Amino acid sequence: MASFSLRRLFRALAILGAAAVVDLVIPSTTINSLGGVAADPGPGGTAPVRPFRLDQVQLNDGLLQEKRDRIKSFLMDYDERRFLVLFNNQAGRPNPEDVVVPGGWEDGGLLSGHWTGHFMTALSQAYADQGEEAFKSKLDWMVTELAACQDAITDRMDNKNPSKEKRQDSQISRVSGKFGSALQLNGNSKAHYVTLPQETINQLQDFTIAAWVNLSSTQSWSRLFDFGQDTNINMFLTPRAGTSNNAPRFAITVGSSAQEQQINGNASLPIGQWVHVAVTLSGSTGTLYVNGKASGTNTAMTLNPTNLDNPGNRWIGRSQYGDALLDATIDEFHVFSRALSAAEIQSMQTSATGSTDGGNIAYYKCDEEGGTSLEDASPNNRTAGIVSEESSNATQWIPTHPGYLGALPEDTVLRLGPPRWAVYGGDANKNTWAPWYTQHKIIRGLLDAYYNTNNSQALDVAVKMADWAYLALTVGDKNNPAYTGNLTRDDLNYMWDLYIAGEFGGANEVFPEIYDLTGDARHLETAKAFDNRESLFGAAVEDRDILVVTPQNIPGRRRQARLHANTHVPQFIGYMRIYEQTGEQEYFDAAKNFYGWVVPHREFASGGAGGNYPGSNDNPELFQNRGNIANAISSRGAETCTTYNLLKLTRNLFLHEHNATYMDHYERGLFNMIPGSRADTASVSDPQLTYFQPLTPGSNRDYGNTGTCCGGTGLESHTKYQETVYLRSADNSALWVNLYVPSTLSWADTGFTVTQETTFPRGDTAKFTVDGQGPLDIKLRVPAWTRKDFQVTVNGEAQSTDDALPGTYLTVGRTWQSGDTIEVQMPFSMRVERALDRPDTQAIMWGPVLMQVVGTPSGTNSTYWELSLYRHLKRDGDYSRAAITRTGSTPSGDPLFTTSTTRSNLTVRPYYISDTQAVSSYFRRVEPAVMFGSIDTGVPNRKRNDGLPKYDVPVTGIPSPGTDGPTFLDLVWDQAPFATHDAFVDAVTSTVDAFVAAGVYSSEQRDTIVAKAGEAEQELDPENTPKRKRM
Repeated sequence: MASFSLRRLFRALAILGAAAVVDLVIPSTTINSLGGVAADPGPGGTAPVRPFRLDQVQLNDGLLQEKRDRIKSFLMDYDERRFLVLFNNQAGRPNPEDVVVPGGWEDGGLLSGHWTGHFMTALSQAYADQGEEAFKSKLDWMVTELAACQDAITDRMDNKNPSKEKRQDSQISRVSGKFGSALQLNGNSKAHYVTLPQETINQLQDFTIAAWVNLSSTQSWSRLFDFGQDTNINMFLTPRAGTSNNAPRFAITVGSSAQEQQINGNASLPIGQWVHVAVTLSGSTGTLYVNGKASGTNTAMTLNPTNLDNPGNRWIGRSQYGDALLDATIDEFHVFSRALSAAEIQSMQTSATGSTDGGNIAYYKCDEEGGTSLEDASPNNRTAGIVSEESSNATQWIPTHPGYLGALPEDTVLRLGPPRWAVYGGDANKNTWAPWYTQHKIIRGLLDAYYNTNNSQALDVAVKMADWAYLALTVGDKNNPAYTGNLTRDDLNYMWDLYIAGEFGGANEVFPEIYDLTGDARHLETAKAFDNRESLFGAAVEDRDILVVTPQNIPGRRRQARLHANTHVPQFIGYMRIYEQTGEQEYFDAAKNFYGWVVPHREFASGGAGGNYPGSNDNPELFQNRGNIANAISSRGAETCTTYNLLKLTRNLFLHEHNATYMDHYERGLFNMIPGSRADTASVSDPQLTYFQPLTPGSNRDYGNTGTCCGGTGLESHTKYQETVYLRSADNSALWVNLYVPSTLSWADTGFTVTQETTFPRGDTAKFTVDGQGPLDIKLRVPAWTRKDFQVTVNGEAQSTDDALPGTYLTVGRTWQSGDTIEVQMPFSMRVERALDRPDTQAIMWGPVLMQVVGTPSGTNSTYWELSLYRHLKRDGDYSRAAITRTGSTPSGDPLFTTSTTRSNLTVRPYYISDTQAVSSYFRRVEPAVMFGSIDTGVPNRKRNDGLPKYDVPVTGIPSPGTDGPTFLDLVWDQAPFATHDAFVDAVTSTVDAFVAAGVYSSEQRDTIVAKAGEAEQELDPENTPKRKRM
């Protein structure tokens, strides 16, 4: 059990009142007594290594401070009142007339409310950074208003009649359609327009949208569909554009109507007749079809749906511009993730799907008998919702349990469980979208407000929400007429395996913290209610990787073959929190094993994970199969949120195990994916954050993301860069220096202040100045990427670094005096990393930083840049000597390098530079002959058969196990640096002998290779390379 303290008791008394003390459980033991060291509040508070409070570490000038300040500017500029609009609507409180909702997913749709929590966390962290009162004032106002909303909702229970307040579903009938039934919008129909789920649109590049429409009147500018954010960012098709011939028009824009890229039809559509309309986009060519014939084209399209920044408004029949609602009947609405051919479009004139299988992203037949849902006939179950007059004028609802707080009715949470078992979709009356994810984000924001700004009202609101959550997950939807009793473990398992709807973020992380703060054991029960025990938890405890399985091996009743990455990573953060408060080993084992499934088996060079692969369903937010890197470099892969949560899990594991490899991964993500997610602009029009960070050669990043999950976690990531720079032992005897970041640690408990001066990762040295006196072990991380001498001096005197092995910590222990200094030198070198499954697919690394090649690839395969680099290497194996040479710096001091192909010189730059240029994170290595410098042996550079790839789940078109493996030169240069030429020749000899034994080379070829290696001493001598100036 977790330790109990007077602090917790007094806090519990303040929150619950004296009468509630009888319900408190006062534990008698602690999971880590640590010699009587008391637990700390918050994450990691019972671990042997613990975090500092954010306000104890100040970030100083450098790369991370630059990124942080851009987000702080956005936070300062953004009107926090916008977050309360939807909460006030649920509470029956008035809103100012000039304040609008945030937009994106925060538009009143089924995920609304989550960004409020992210914003509160970011405000609290921004305040902790330098104590700027403006951030705390914004946060305090939000907490006060949310508390008022919570009270107003609960107060309705005193004057309730739930049976009279329950909203009745609209009875929207269907009419005769082109094929089967159809949906009439407006006219004499109650149906106004249709809302589609977010995933219907946000991942499209090439696409086809096709539908039958029967216009009832001569409206101009009404929309068949309109997907976007507002009048500035949208993509629409109007059946009748208000121009001279009233022909249909497709348009897409990210800069209002003035910058539309249009496809205009050549004739107006008739009234009162069924007409088939389709629009396709293939690369830069868009085509508008009417009744199976091309009616307009545009061959200069540069925009596609990914440029819409996860559109919050996804409508059939409604316009972003406020034009009249569509007066028409619609049927057979298809969304494809590819451009159909003209023949396929033509085939759809005589049957509902023609020669296709129907829209593979979504397909709405409109054949329901009635109701407010359009069922998705594709395999994706993306139900759409019909918005009617009744749903636009909802009456006030009565809560089932006290303490609820949200931007949506309580019912959107309760309906996930029995007896209704709601699924993900666009019907606001019946579907749901990750309701416990939203609850988690709000509670997380409130707890962070308490931890970082000492706002006790925030804790009070969070505890009331936790009390409500306990009832929601035990008693459940008790006012529903079909209610049969309390939720069971089986019910909970069934909920959490549901795609997207069952996503709960890290809800199980906040309830153990609330238990720790209050002593109320019910909150531990709530945390454990989220255990995903049907299909994942047990496998993680047993270390059986089932993140991706074949269809015939799907465990559980509802899970998919591929699991959603960002749905599941935060679950294991919650398991760590349960472990910290209970000591139950299975929770720690599950988290550790899960982490091992992802890193390194699904980790890209950037620190990201997730993506499509040949034969998988088209959703890059899902995990790829184990060991799949080269065939999962998806154009929309590597969701930024996933890295945010992986770093949280990595950090938490390190607090308990102190393994430096955790910090190597943490550093990789922190200096690539996280800073790479924020555009290098001063704009505060939106957060300027990424959703995906694509790795496909020649891809670029899109920035924006108001209201999305990645937009929210991005606000957090850029305001907490300092959280892991330093950690401390629980007894304050040791300081762990994990990251080289310009910063100042103020450690009042020991009297020490430590200032770190560095330009890392733009530079490779760091200086620490100690202010304070006394004994202390300072543990300096020796990064795994260090290949040259890692050197440390104390007050100018060199320290022994014999134990400073890459991927460890070097302890410098002494009795310190004020003014003592430590200087660390960790020379960067250029190296390459090979993809696990295809060794010729490689990434360039500079220290911890992934280096990207700038520009759109050209070459024999028109996909990857092709580089030949071994002939440039010297004995030290440093690619930066001649293969990839430094040529300058950006104005900010970021290093720029140049490498060459047979056709041109290429610019290579750090991943964290964030603009919209086309870049490549991976290249293809082409080394046809064994060469040592300019000496060509005349022997082919053959591969060793390592049976690659070795996939646990098949990839279409890729044999597994295969016959791929590293080349002879790969294996030789893996052993660099070589202290002497003899050592190099020995490595060549042993490697080629192994190739001869494997039947790859003949004895004659072996002798030639060894002889030529011996002749290459001058070629490979590092001293023969002209010294470069340090830039």
